[in-house]
Parts: sequence; C-alpha cells; structure tokens
Amino acid sequence: MVLPLSTAYAICEAFGFECGVSRSFHEAPVFQGLFTGLIVLGVLIALIPGLPVIPILINLQVLDALLLPILLIFIVRLVNNRRLMGRYTNGRVYNGIAWATTVVIGALALAYLLLTWVLPLFGVNVGG
Repeated sequence: MVLPLSTAYAICEAFGFECGVSRSFHEAPVFQGLFTGLIVLGVLIALIPGLPVIPILINLQVLDALLLPILLIFIVRLVNNRRLMGRYTNGRVYNGIAWATTVVIGALALAYLLLTWVLPLFGVNVGG
C-alpha cells in the first residue's frame, strides 16, 4: 500500500494534479486512477504462478537503496533553498549531518555495486 500511495502522490504533486486519499474519483481522477492501477498491477504480478517473490522483494529493496543517495541530494538541496523553505532552511550543523549521511550512503551504494557487480565481471572473487 505504501509504494502505490507514495508513487501516486509524487506523480500528482510533480505534475500539479489534485491528490489525496480523502478525494473521490471525481475530485482527483488521476491520483485515484494511479493509486488503484498500481495496486491492481501489484496484485496481478503477485499472482503470477511460480514467481520468486522473496528474491524480487529483496532486489527491489536493493534498487531502493541504490537510488536513495540520488534522492537525498535533491532533498538536501530543496531543504537549503531559502526561497522555498524561508527561515526553515537547514543550519550548518544539520547541513553537515545531512551531507555526511548522503555521502556515507552513497559510498555504501557504490561499494555494493563494486563488490557485487563490477569486480565479479573481472573474475575477482570477494565472497571468500
């Protein structure tokens, strides 16, 4: 439920469509259509016979983790936009923590890619 809902919100907010779970199909057709369609798509995929659900879920979480540093860069930039945030922009301490967290998570994502994808391509065994 979380992923279809957050996706519907993100798309509708990005393109200026009316959104909200309290809105009817008539009030927010794009939001409700996306939300419903994504749930139906998820159900249809889950009903595929013999589908290895657990490996798919793990790989989706890995993909989320790899995309997180990119998302964090945009979030930190937005929260530092004085025109957008006004007096609520990050201070130096919070900025340091935010950028340090972004760099650490980015380094971990790169290390994961290096250890699991790049080095094995060159025949380097890192699994022990």
